Amino acid sequence: MEARIQALPEVRLVRVDIGNWNSPVAKQFGIRRLPTLWLYEGTQQVSQDTRGVLGQLE
Repeated sequence: MEARIQALPEVRLVRVDIGNWNSPVAKQFGIRRLPTLWLYEGTQQVSQDTRGVLGQLE
């Protein structure tokens, strides 16, 4: 997936490793499963649907 995203210059991938499900980052963003992909346009969140994000990247 990362290679596919790297081929799209207008898309930036930010990866956050969750080592502990009780970590502040996991709690703050409500991450409950992996992978979790969110789509932003600028600073506006467009989607929290992982499958939808993958579909839009294809």
